[in-house]
Amino acid sequence: MKHRAIWRVCLLLFLVCLAPLARAAEPAVEAGPKLFCWKVTGPEGGAVYLLGTIHVGRADFYPMPAVIETSFKEADTLVTETDLTEPQGSSRLLKLLLQNGTYPRGDSVENHIGAKTREHLARYVAKSKELASDYTHLKPWFLSVAIAVVEAKRAGLNTNDGMDRHFVDQATAMKKPIETLETSEFQLELMNSFSEELQDQMLLAALLDTEKKPELMGQLMRTWKLGDAERLHETTTRYLRDYPVLKPLFEKMFDQRNDAMAQKIEAFLKTPKTIFVAVGAGHLTGERGILAQLRAKNYEIEQLHDKPLRNAAALTENPN
Repeated sequence: MKHRAIWRVCLLLFLVCLAPLARAAEPAVEAGPKLFCWKVTGPEGGAVYLLGTIHVGRADFYPMPAVIETSFKEADTLVTETDLTEPQGSSRLLKLLLQNGTYPRGDSVENHIGAKTREHLARYVAKSKELASDYTHLKPWFLSVAIAVVEAKRAGLNTNDGMDRHFVDQATAMKKPIETLETSEFQLELMNSFSEELQDQMLLAALLDTEKKPELMGQLMRTWKLGDAERLHETTTRYLRDYPVLKPLFEKMFDQRNDAMAQKIEAFLKTPKTIFVAVGAGHLTGERGILAQLRAKNYEIEQLHDKPLRNAAALTENPN
């Protein structure tokens, strides 16, 4: 696996690998279904559209619902989680990856994980030919993401067709300004800040979940298509019941980052501009989610609706 492709999908781990999705029966889709997109109106007449994204996808996911595509085209600025315009193979990004995600020569991930994790890793490597032979140089958090990417590719999904990338490509072609909520440096340093014990448990959880991923990815797509924020949040709650040791990780990866993102989005709302924000779907939901924080400050929030999608089947079918 090429290291340069990993940084863009760090958050995928937490929406797909570390978060088993709810297995409740799928509710009926109403005429004019809810979308995973909200309009927040500011006091100066400006607006922020919040699209909860999935960081991987397929070409047949597009175009997205007309109301989303139109809202994006009419916006003054696109805002994404991190910079997707920088070339994947840039020396700066590769240096950051090496600094934060790999061990020095002579060291190995097996020296930093427990016996149970080593056992499950050996099983996975034995049946997976997609991991590069030098996977042992990757730190547990980085290896967890590498496994997530492998599993997404097996399901026929890739980052180039992710929802974030879809809008970045359009904004670039339209010469629409692009801003970010975070930097790649921040995200990589955050991942590397977790203790060895927590990274060990992160990797173990990712390995234990690998057999579920095809089913889980299909469920994630259905949840997104239904605009079901509550179900997505329920996923995280259920997951933490299965892996309570990872609670500190979720607090940093979601709660603390949500606080900072909400502050930046509130600043956008104090301008007369229209901003289109594409951010990982998991950041919008829950009591500490971006939507809840904006509601607590009495902003007007409206969930978007649309007619049934022309390509609804592509978003709901099992992605294998």
